[in-house]
Amino acid sequence: DAAVTLPEIEKTAGILFRAFGGDPGLKVAAATAEQHGARRNWLQRLAGSQEKVSQARRDAETLRLPPEIAAFPDKSLNRDLYLWLAAQAACDIAPHRGWFIRNQQAAATALQRYPGLRPPYERLVEAHLAARIAPEKLPPDEAAQENALRAALRAPGTVDGLPPLHSTQSRPPQPILLWLIAAEHDAP
Repeated sequence: DAAVTLPEIEKTAGILFRAFGGDPGLKVAAATAEQHGARRNWLQRLAGSQEKVSQARRDAETLRLPPEIAAFPDKSLNRDLYLWLAAQAACDIAPHRGWFIRNQQAAATALQRYPGLRPPYERLVEAHLAARIAPEKLPPDEAAQENALRAALRAPGTVDGLPPLHSTQSRPPQPILLWLIAAEHDAP
């Protein structure tokens, strides 16, 4: 019941993207689901869910947003996530930086330019972090990455990089729903 679909918000997201300074020539379209390889909690593994996720991304022609957002039990948070992604994409002004730095810079820019976004952003961050696997339940190298990601979400622009993973059995971090997905050519 709390899900929000792209057709419900597409026009508003496109208008906001352009109003926030995004490229007026970009079209808004649905992102495809991709396997992420991150750890999932016990219930997700049992249900066979959350193996794939549709994450926002931007290329030269298109702003791709998830076809549906049902990340939170509150419909207004799911709607706010669409609007945040439009603002984040519009402020993505460092395309040649790695994804981790690039997303922090875009978030910091959006929050600086549009202070009214801070309260919904902070609610989104806390709701998103509450749904992630807690660092203390992860192997040490994955926990270090999770802690860095949490710090970067809470205070964008303050974390210089992700600590490396040390084991071949280490998994990448869970998808960050408030950020644009890394492009294939982006470094972490």
